[in-house]
Amino acid sequence: MMNKVLTYAKKLKVLYIEDNEDARESTLGLLNNIFTNIVTAINGEDGLEKFKSDSFDLVLTDINMPKMNGLDMISHIRKINSEIPIIVISAYNESGYFIETIKLGVEGYLLKPINFKQFLNMIQKSLERIQLKDELREYHNNLELKIQQQTQALSQQLYYDTLTGLPNRNSLLKFIKDYNPCCLILIDIKNFSVINDLYGSKIGDNILINISKILLNIAEKKYKVFRIAGDHFSFTAVDSNNLLLIDDVVKNISVDIENKIICTQNDNIKINISITASVSSGTNRFNLLKNAEIALHYAKETNQSLIYYSNKLNLDDHFKKKLDAVIMVKNALKENRVIPFFQKIEKYEQNATYECLVRIKEDNKIISPISFLNAIKKTTYYIELTKTMINKSFERFQGTEINFSINLSYEDISNSNLIEFLEKKIKTTALAKQLILEIVESENIDNFELVKNFIQKMQNLGVRIAIDDFGSGYSNFSHILELNPDIIKVDGSLVKRICEDEKSFIVVKTIVNFAQELGIETIVEFVHNQKVFNKIEQLNISGIQGYYISKPKEKV
Repeated sequence: MMNKVLTYAKKLKVLYIEDNEDARESTLGLLNNIFTNIVTAINGEDGLEKFKSDSFDLVLTDINMPKMNGLDMISHIRKINSEIPIIVISAYNESGYFIETIKLGVEGYLLKPINFKQFLNMIQKSLERIQLKDELREYHNNLELKIQQQTQALSQQLYYDTLTGLPNRNSLLKFIKDYNPCCLILIDIKNFSVINDLYGSKIGDNILINISKILLNIAEKKYKVFRIAGDHFSFTAVDSNNLLLIDDVVKNISVDIENKIICTQNDNIKINISITASVSSGTNRFNLLKNAEIALHYAKETNQSLIYYSNKLNLDDHFKKKLDAVIMVKNALKENRVIPFFQKIEKYEQNATYECLVRIKEDNKIISPISFLNAIKKTTYYIELTKTMINKSFERFQGTEINFSINLSYEDISNSNLIEFLEKKIKTTALAKQLILEIVESENIDNFELVKNFIQKMQNLGVRIAIDDFGSGYSNFSHILELNPDIIKVDGSLVKRICEDEKSFIVVKTIVNFAQELGIETIVEFVHNQKVFNKIEQLNISGIQGYYISKPKEKV
């Protein structure tokens, strides 16, 4: 240990202050055995000046000296550096000196004449503390460096696209906020998902990289380029003078991308790329991206290659709301803001079941599906939304014994990719016995055999099937015999009226009796108050659902 300390001491610089020449020479003889870099001073004033003009690791000083005594010098040094170790070597052993040196944070106090063993022991302890401080400082510096590097890496991931190196959507939003651009162009690669499916993601990635290079070349210093989603790029202009050149810019983008043949690694395969572009401009920066997205969706819906957003654009309120809803869902999926809410279904002879209901978090509000579900049914986001709900619902009930239900539409069931996804999910978890799939029978069903086969496949896996909203306009009693569900959920529009409309009560009663004869459970929905609850209890039902029992909640 001592050898390690002595080796470390050779790296240190020491300031030694002593006015008595004989004592100084004598002590230096000891110090030279330990340190190689020693600066001497002949009094407190000299010592303070040398301390100010140089950097030291250790100070050794006498107390009683001319011009400035050791205690005053130490006091001044402490104002400059409160951490540096100081050892006092003095012939004075009065308690007052000891107390004063303690107050000044002195490392040690040695009496003259110096006892070499005591001196060596004190020097060793001081050096060990210096070494520890250095190690801690080095550790702290390394930690700071790692934190800085990790922060930079996280910032890079947060604001830049890893594939192309372009700024991403987060960067674009920040750019809009900070620089208030006057114009924004959105570029969408037509049928990019088809290209990915045909040629693979590696070639798809290569195409995206090539397109990013083309866009950067066109942009030069006048515009800023972003990759804001899978196959979506953005151009922005800050200088309003460049707004006059937008037509030329869009044409150049179209020509350079659409006419440029992008070759794959296989020289026999050549892919032609075409784009759809939208342009949004104006002084309201907060609507710039939103308006460009609305225009882009409109261009794709109406099969146009280029469109400019304006208030005069032929968008009726219904279509505009639909586009707003599609954009909201798209962004919610991308930003992980799709969440399941859970509504309790009270069972009479079993534990409660929870229906998983889709919601979106938007600007600190919870948006129900009535605001967006119909708008996205013909888009790819619809199936993606269902997959997200399946994933999150399975995650919530994994490891529990709680029964839960998920809603599926005919659009879901007729999508083979989704069914494969669901089947794999069921087989790789232990949740089949807890899962109920709720299917709405509607006029959209044009392949009844497909629905029957799906139900049979799920039941073979141990999953229960519920027919939702039974009793609504399209419900068919004969279909129930063919579908053979485990549960029928009586339509809420009937249940809400059973206290005022005797015919509604008779229909509900007929459905319940019909199901009972077939050994099918019945759940009554929309039980919203005590009056409806009391009326329903006259029937031999299996369970009740509605606000009277429980509203949908984010937590079970």
